Amino acid sequence: MGFRTRWLAWLCLSLMLWAAVAESTHNHPNKTESTSCSICVVAHSASPVASSNQARPIFAAVGLLHEEKIIAKAQLGVFELGIRGPPTV
Repeated sequence: MGFRTRWLAWLCLSLMLWAAVAESTHNHPNKTESTSCSICVVAHSASPVASSNQARPIFAAVGLLHEEKIIAKAQLGVFELGIRGPPTV
């Protein structure tokens, strides 16, 4: 990793940590200042509720699976008879 990449990663990480500390620890001496503070307005606003207008899924059987028995037919070719060695006594 290059020096610039490493330095930029540390800079971004430290800015994020400083912003988190500043947001969680800031305060106002009176109520009038907190109404104009963008951090306070966002923190005390109502959180949005997720809504969906999609229809519920309908689960229905489309068809049934019909299994067929498959029986393999063995075929013995002439060339396969000579594979085995002679019997031993």
